[in-house]
Amino acid sequence: MTAQTYHGEEMVLALGFFDGVHLGHRALLQKTKEIGRQIGCKTGVMTFKEHPLELIFPNYTPWLITSNTQKEAMIQDYGIDFVFLNPFTEKLMKLTPEKFITDYLLKKYNVKVIVVGFNYNFGYKGAGTTATLVELGKKYGFAVEILPPFIINTHSISSTFIRELISCGQVDEVKTFLGRNYALSGVVVQGKGLGHQYGIPTANIKLDKKLILPNTGVYYTHVHYQGQCFHGLTNLGFNPTFEKHPFSIETYIYDFDEDIYDHEITIEFIKKIRDEIKFDSIDDLINQIRMDIDQIRKDFIK
Repeated sequence: MTAQTYHGEEMVLALGFFDGVHLGHRALLQKTKEIGRQIGCKTGVMTFKEHPLELIFPNYTPWLITSNTQKEAMIQDYGIDFVFLNPFTEKLMKLTPEKFITDYLLKKYNVKVIVVGFNYNFGYKGAGTTATLVELGKKYGFAVEILPPFIINTHSISSTFIRELISCGQVDEVKTFLGRNYALSGVVVQGKGLGHQYGIPTANIKLDKKLILPNTGVYYTHVHYQGQCFHGLTNLGFNPTFEKHPFSIETYIYDFDEDIYDHEITIEFIKKIRDEIKFDSIDDLINQIRMDIDQIRKDFIK
């Protein structure tokens, strides 16, 4: 879906960071669209390019589930008219909740309704709450819609909770809350070539270091390349069999024999197979990889 250019139209505006665009976010987007249809307004999402913690507490900034490009595309694909991806600046950070609304939001956008989640905070030191937002709405002439927690299997869905699942390697549980399998995209780069020597070629990808990764180990994955989907075995880790081996993401692609260096692939994580292991020799490592390849073929590739 192509982004529209905003020319000051009246709008229902959703606020939040929207990392992952998970099922809770989608409920918020759905409500935004419903209100837009009811009152005949355009719809928008206002979010930030940087996680606010990058400026406030850099050491506590989370690694993200989605890049800005992915986030913007998913929100647009969901049918929102405008996605405003704004810089989070020191000047913006220091605005009081009321000034954030009057001097920033209402000056930039012709807002009729603001839609937020139950735990939305805004303004200097997060002093503004949903109750503050309702009061300011009454004062400055916009309505506020607050969505309750979105709960699945007793869990209140949040980006933080999904990041924890990913970082613990529980990738098979992620889809329940994210609404899709967790995936990473990256360009295939030259590795050490060890796999080729042993007849097990792998694609190494280079990624944005800010994205969250599953913990080290071997995973069954789906590999997307030029509109096709292949079965894969992906190893994330430092390959402790070798001394001082850098962290790598290497994927063996089943029934595939193409030169894809400098091409982008997407790796979709389906299930963790095992943890990373330090072997006594390269032969032991290669034998284990071959066993992993055979196990995945037996369990997942019918």
